[in-house]
Amino acid sequence: MKKKLLSFDVSSISTGWSLLEYDDETYGTIKLIDYGIIKILSDYDLQLKLLWFKYHVHMLLFIHKPDVVVIEETYLKNVKTLKTLMQFIGVLNLVCGEILEVTPEFVSPNSVRSMFKVGSKEEAFDYVKSKYKVKLKNLTFEEGNDITDSILQGLYRICRCKGESNG
Repeated sequence: MKKKLLSFDVSSISTGWSLLEYDDETYGTIKLIDYGIIKILSDYDLQLKLLWFKYHVHMLLFIHKPDVVVIEETYLKNVKTLKTLMQFIGVLNLVCGEILEVTPEFVSPNSVRSMFKVGSKEEAFDYVKSKYKVKLKNLTFEEGNDITDSILQGLYRICRCKGESNG
């Protein structure tokens, strides 16, 4: 049966997202259906940023109706950044429950990079861009590394489940 997975690389400035489609029985071809960035305007205060983010996430979930939602786990950069990032993730988690009645799955960026043997954001970008050459041909690292991170997270989740289903 075809399933849709929506993956988010959450940031308080620029959140990358991607929509993948796959067959959850055969785990054959994984199609990249759509992708984009949720840009947060820097001159907003935090509450307006969260509302802006909520609106865009709500629309993505409502339009695409994914079966699975994946979010990158956070890691400690500094306390202030972590506190802000957790608020954005909280909004995303809440909207997933409201719109889809789905609990998002969290994936570790270290686990993702380890599975695909990529050590940096640049290597992750190159790996994903080479996998989806036609769809991502005009994407540059500066504008698209959050998108490619979200794609790699989705691929990780699908591959991990494929491995579990094969024993």
